[in-house]
Amino acid sequence: MSATIVKLLESKNMSVTKVSEISKVPLSTLRNAIVKPIETWSIRVLNAFAIGLGERPGDLLNVLEAQPYILDINDETQTIQGVFIADKETYQQIRTVVEVNHLEGWNPTKSDIQELLDEAINPDPQVAKRFEEIWEEGQ
Repeated sequence: MSATIVKLLESKNMSVTKVSEISKVPLSTLRNAIVKPIETWSIRVLNAFAIGLGERPGDLLNVLEAQPYILDINDETQTIQGVFIADKETYQQIRTVVEVNHLEGWNPTKSDIQELLDEAINPDPQVAKRFEEIWEEGQ
């Protein structure tokens, strides 16, 4: 069952029956579609749910389709998730941090990489001081 469409319908106080009435698509067609993967839905079914939810069909499809995560690291252009890192040493450091944490389950976004780069270029003095304190405690 497509849990996402059910949640969307519930959040808008909408039922499959109401969607059927509004869109003039048979209830049985919508119920059959809702238990199948979204990739198998017809345009008619997608349009029906979009009408019922007051969304554009393309926008609804973007919400419903799971977007696969891709860690985009390009050594030739020195980019991570599309963020260019000019300094080779900084690029290698950030790349290592990203890869290690990605293996632990972190899926960084472009804004995450930009934040790492900003922190590498202009470190927060309070954060740097706290790191020094932590390292001194461990010795």
